[in-house]
Amino acid sequence: MESGIGKGFRPFLRLFFFFLASLSLFAHVLHSPKEAQAAEEVKLDADSISFEESTGVAVAEGNVRIENDEMRLLAPYAEYDSLTHNIRAVSTPEGSVTFTSSSGRISGEKLDYNVETRRGLFTRPNGRVESFYVKGDSIEVMPVSEFTGVKKGENQSDAQEDLAGKWRGVVVTTCNHTDPHYRLESKELSVIPGRRVVIKKPRVYLGDALIFTYPFDYLVDVSGGARFDRQYIFPRVGYESGKGLGVGIAGPILWDTGALNMEVIWWSKDIWEGEALLRQQISPSLEGLDVFGGIKRAYDKDTGETDWRPRWGLDYESKGWRAQLLWSQRELVSLEKSTGLDSRYVVWRKPEFQVASPWFDDAAASGQFRFFATWGKYEDSSAPNMQTVERAGIGAQIYGELAGGSNFQPFYNAIYWHYKYNDDMFDSQQIAEAVLGARWGIGDFDMESAYLRRWTWGSSPMRWDDYEAREEIYQQIGVRLPSKSPDYWWRVSARGAYSLDTEDLAEMTYAAVYNHHCIQWEALYRDDLKGRDDWFGLKLTINAYPESGVRLMGSELFDPFRAPDELAPNFVSDTKKVKKN
Repeated sequence: MESGIGKGFRPFLRLFFFFLASLSLFAHVLHSPKEAQAAEEVKLDADSISFEESTGVAVAEGNVRIENDEMRLLAPYAEYDSLTHNIRAVSTPEGSVTFTSSSGRISGEKLDYNVETRRGLFTRPNGRVESFYVKGDSIEVMPVSEFTGVKKGENQSDAQEDLAGKWRGVVVTTCNHTDPHYRLESKELSVIPGRRVVIKKPRVYLGDALIFTYPFDYLVDVSGGARFDRQYIFPRVGYESGKGLGVGIAGPILWDTGALNMEVIWWSKDIWEGEALLRQQISPSLEGLDVFGGIKRAYDKDTGETDWRPRWGLDYESKGWRAQLLWSQRELVSLEKSTGLDSRYVVWRKPEFQVASPWFDDAAASGQFRFFATWGKYEDSSAPNMQTVERAGIGAQIYGELAGGSNFQPFYNAIYWHYKYNDDMFDSQQIAEAVLGARWGIGDFDMESAYLRRWTWGSSPMRWDDYEAREEIYQQIGVRLPSKSPDYWWRVSARGAYSLDTEDLAEMTYAAVYNHHCIQWEALYRDDLKGRDDWFGLKLTINAYPESGVRLMGSELFDPFRAPDELAPNFVSDTKKVKKN
């Protein structure tokens, strides 16, 4: 037990320590002004502090706190070298080592960290990365810019730059249970805060059962951008009426500046499809500018032909602005020009340029809007003599959610295009499409209603680009079944699409959802009452990352409750970019 004299003498010891440290740091300034500046920024406090002037090492014990403008370290024991600016902290039975920065908070057994270089090694760490809970054997931390191919943000000083990390021997999950419902185990996990998380070839467990080992790296893009395609970690399983039963797998081979995305699907009707797409950052100084190229083997349901379809070009994304320059050959374009009627066309782009603005807030309309522009030269296999057609266009989209009650949420979404063609007979086409709908409920039933209307003026010399008027009503009804826990529940729903043009029911879809705390299973069946595109699929989603789910083989269900995005440029068609109010 410490005496009263010891307690009273402690402030004097701290003052004496700081006096000696200041002399040592002043002498060091003569040799390295930059390093001295970094050292002066460090504040150290503890129950007990001793300082060896000859070595410049301070030893702190009991409730140790070391911090500067960019990090805070808590530990029961630590050593700080004022000459090398290295910190060594270890845990004891009284507590662990905790390191906090703008990138997050990590606890563990031992940390070696250099204040000047901002590099360190943590053993037996655990913490939270984005929405993941992570435990590992070790983690190496470093400035983000030291990752190959990653450029420091504009106007960002060394002190402001986030710390990236490379974890070794990790267990990862988004489940906060002691025994998680699922987990991923991997030899390595890389984290670039605010950009991406990459888990190397993880082993996938449901409960304690090993389901399979994913042969690719699993990437979670948390930047909100679109440099990397949506990734599916679970095998793709389902059925399509034109192809039969199918099973497939998709994933990337990743490196710091790019990725090779691969996919292959086998169908029971002697069909196989696949794709390989290479994407490479051109230069770290030109962050956001990528070159891409790939080839796709795709089956045409209308002709029964399977062909190789290459494409290549450039992508650019910065501050919400996006642009694409694209060449393609024999591209299979699938469009739903009206509910229940899907059509496919073979198109050459030689080339096509598209640009899209960020979403801008519009307080007066309770929503957001953005603009598009495009120019390109095309060949359509269905056009006479495969003539080349030149097209230029401008467009705009607006989305908003209007004021409603607690159980009634109206929304609207509209898009407009004006195209000009170098054709004497078909010189222009205008397309306007709008959706007006609401989400509402009656008792235990939740409803979604939407009215869709498309107007067209003029026409296109290309069939794939020649839109028709449409008018439809969509109604969805769902009910969540009673359950004892809010974390575990079933929901069943059905949706009908009625065509006002042909006065008939064009499509029905049925879904059953099981929410299992941190993951969600969904079975979906589409009954195409007009065409022949029936399909069934399973979907597994990590609830923390809703876009992680896979539906069925690339078959996507048109969803008027999100947006009329078949008219948006294909590289900005994902409605997750809409900032919902």
